[in-house]
Amino acid sequence: FGPRSLEEAADIVAGFGFKVMDLGVCSNENAQVDPRRAAEDPVESAEYVLRVLEPWEFQLNECFVLDFGEPINHPDPMIRRSTRRLFPGLVKFAQRVGCRSIMLIPGTLHPDLGREQSFALAAQELAELSRVASDEGIFLNIEACEPSVAQGPEDAGRLCEEVPGLGLTLDYSHFIDQGYSQLEIETLHRYARHFHIRQAAPGKRVETVAKGTIDFERVVRLLREEEYGGVLSVEYVECPPTTECGVDVITETPKMKAQLESLVELDSQS
Repeated sequence: FGPRSLEEAADIVAGFGFKVMDLGVCSNENAQVDPRRAAEDPVESAEYVLRVLEPWEFQLNECFVLDFGEPINHPDPMIRRSTRRLFPGLVKFAQRVGCRSIMLIPGTLHPDLGREQSFALAAQELAELSRVASDEGIFLNIEACEPSVAQGPEDAGRLCEEVPGLGLTLDYSHFIDQGYSQLEIETLHRYARHFHIRQAAPGKRVETVAKGTIDFERVVRLLREEEYGGVLSVEYVECPPTTECGVDVITETPKMKAQLESLVELDSQS
């Protein structure tokens, strides 16, 4: 609900019956909090968020950040240095609002650098950011997405293996859209600390609950078997790409929530 104010978004989320919420802290239309402002003035920014959200008593879980407006593996060392300078303040902000993790995107493929050098630069920068977050008791997660250095399951897993302390905010839709199977995506469960949940289909990153091809009954069963202890966060984002897919966020969010609750309850009884 990034196009709306934090208060408006919170009211919608509460109306759907959610008690736990991720906080949009990114420099695009998906957020209510600017990441640079949060990083440069974490105390005041956190106080603002807590003051606005106080009536609903949400438990905040993850800061949905992406980046500070430029890829974390930008070829320009000055831009990368700016990210490293800002990140400790963002960690402090996350602490003060009560989030347990920060989510970034893993960096882009730069044609001038090539795939492997782009990947290595992302791993280098994420290792430093992960260390900063870990030192303060905050998890650093990436969302493997396309286009990025971790747009396939193999590269996403490799990045988590190479960066100490790094985890995933795992979203099946980014892989299903590209044509990967659920079996291929399941190899990433071992790295997942957080999940984004919405339906998708091959060639369509966002789909309605009724038409999507992801078998969430299987996902829930596997997570139960694997003793996953994190959150399943319903993520139908109110933005142009979602609208272009013919998906109405206000309609599909409660449907996805109801389906998940039914599956979790059914699985707990089996």
